Amino acid sequence: MRSRTEELPTVTRRMSAAQMLLAGSSVSAVAKALHLSMATVKRYKTILDDGGLDALKKMSVGGRSSALDAAALDWIAAALQGSAQAHGFPSDAWTNARLRELIEARFGVQYSRVYTWQIATNLGLGHRLSKSSR
Repeated sequence: MRSRTEELPTVTRRMSAAQMLLAGSSVSAVAKALHLSMATVKRYKTILDDGGLDALKKMSVGGRSSALDAAALDWIAAALQGSAQAHGFPSDAWTNARLRELIEARFGVQYSRVYTWQIATNLGLGHRLSKSSR
C-alpha cells in the first residue's frame, strides 16, 4: 500500500523524473518534460547516482507537519470545488490570496502563498486557483 506521502504530486513527479533519468533521458529533457528546474533535476540525479531509486524515494518532502488535519483538508477541497462567492468573495474565481484568507478565517492559521498553492496542488485542485492576485 502506498503512503500518503508517496501520493503527493511532488513525490510522483520526482519518481517520474527518476524513471526518465534511469531510462537515459538528459537532465534538460527531464526538466522540460516535467516542468522542473534544472537544479532540481540535477539534485535528483545526484541522489539517484549516489544511492539509487531507494534513496530518492526516501527523500523528505520537507517542512514541518501541517496544522491542518484530514477533515480540514477535506473541507478546503470541498470549498475549492465550489464557488469562492459562496464564501463571501465578490466573484466565483478562486485565487491564492482568497484561499489563504479563507484558511486563516476558518482555521486560524496563516500560510505563505507558496504553501497555500501546495495545499491546493496536493488536493489535486491547483488548477482551480486563477493567476489573479485577488
